[in-house]
Order: sequence, then structure tokens, then C-alpha cells
Amino acid sequence: MTLRVVLADDEAPARRKLLRFLNDHADIEVTGEAVDGAQAVDLIAATDPDIVFLDIHMPGLDGLGVAEQIAQRETPPAIVFVTAFDEYAVRAFDIDALDYLLKPYDRDRFERALDRARRARQEPRSENGSVASALARARTGEQFARRILIPNDGRSFFLPVSDVVRLESSGNNVIVHAKRGTYAFRATLESLEARLDPAAFARIHRSHIVNIEEIAEIRPWFHGDYNVLLRDGTEIAWSRRYAAKRPDLFK
Repeated sequence: MTLRVVLADDEAPARRKLLRFLNDHADIEVTGEAVDGAQAVDLIAATDPDIVFLDIHMPGLDGLGVAEQIAQRETPPAIVFVTAFDEYAVRAFDIDALDYLLKPYDRDRFERALDRARRARQEPRSENGSVASALARARTGEQFARRILIPNDGRSFFLPVSDVVRLESSGNNVIVHAKRGTYAFRATLESLEARLDPAAFARIHRSHIVNIEEIAEIRPWFHGDYNVLLRDGTEIAWSRRYAAKRPDLFK
């Protein structure tokens, strides 16, 4: 029996890794790849896959939103979530009908997830209650990222968010200015902002997010704008548009 698989991840290297592992299985047919949530929904509707490898954080509609939509299908696919969150944030997914791959995962972990997805597809439940309840738990109990996966010189490592001083958008990349180094990788500031605790980080400009603990001084500037001085001496403009969204920081 051939199993149809869809890959949904906005990062091309992540999709290539999944594709490489899946190509070792003669009974797997990858029917398409999606780079965002909306494209994933359309692709799943068009190809009716048995299994979907679904990144949680994608532009626009996120992976949980995609799962909520496809859970309404008469025979929904088995879902394997792919995430850079640590294990505390994905416990809600660890049930019979769902699984997760925590980046960076190895081949053994991938094979276990695939086997579990096979079983879920071969023994479908009569209703989607377990999927729906897991999604509800994930929505209400979702934790903010404690660390960020940083690709660096062909390898990847986890950087604790407490070590992040600021994040800067630069074209198609995000530059992470950390206490012990600077790293650039392909991502959007919006995707990282969604994963960061607003009690610890503030978006102060369309191109900048700062660690609130690293702010040394906020200076009024012109027309409702501010200058932010960080502990490392960096100065960044805080536009009035973003300042208006964080009145709690001016009390």
C-alpha cells in the first residue's frame, strides 16, 4: 500500500531533510510541498494525503491552524508536527493520532514518528475527538520558546532566548545579536516574534525586536518616537506605532 505524504514547512532545508528520509521508503509517495499554511491547506485538499509533516510556525496560517482546518475532513490525514520548540511545548501533541519531530531530529526519531503515523492512518478513529482535544490543549497551554534553533556553518544549535539581546530583520534573513555572538539565518521577524514571550521581548520597529532586560534607557525623540539605548551601547529608534502597542513599558 502506497502512502501519500505532504510536506509543509517554510524552510527549504527542513523540507529537503524530510524528503531525503522519506525517499528511503518505497511505499511513500510525496505528493507535494507547501511553504506556508494556506498553500498547505490547498495542497492537502487537492492531493488527499495519508500523512502530513507539518511545521508549527509558518507565515500566515500556522501549523495548528492548518491542523484545525483539515481535522474537519471526513478522513483527515495523520499529522506529524515539526517544531523547534523544546519538549515542554509539544507534550500536548504526544497522543495516538499525533506526533512531533523536534528540530534538529535524527533519523531514528523520524522513523518512530513515521511508524506512528502509519499506525494512525491504518487504524483511523471513528471521530476526530482526540485530534481536536490535543489542538485545544496546545492552544490553551502553548508555551513561548525557551530557545531558538540557530543554523550555523552547516550545523545547528539551540540558543537560549535569555541570551538574545536583539533581533534584526535584514532582507530575507534575521540577524540574532546574542551576548556571545551574532548569527544570521533565513527567517522572518514576524515568525520569531510569535514565538517570543511579550513579557520578555518588545517589537520596537518593523526591523527590530529587543530583549526588555537589555534596555538601559528610553529617550523621547520627535513626534512620539523614542530612542532606545541598550546595555551594549546600541541605539535603536522606537517608532510611535510600536510604542503605542506597549504602553505597559512606559508606566
